[in-house]
Amino acid sequence: MLNNQYLILTGLILSVIRIYLQVIKFDFSTLPLTAKLPKEQQMNVHQMGFYLSLGYFILFAPQFI
Repeated sequence: MLNNQYLILTGLILSVIRIYLQVIKFDFSTLPLTAKLPKEQQMNVHQMGFYLSLGYFILFAPQFI
């Protein structure tokens, strides 16, 4: 059970970092892996990542509050 808490906490930390990058309007198109994708696919990938991070935060953050 303790290992699950560490895994959830690690996921929460990563999702908070991802949400923070979205809030400060970080330019994801400058990342090396993203630069290889077409422009419209770049937006879709990073928008989906933001929504997944937000959903993970909403689902699992109440356990640690």
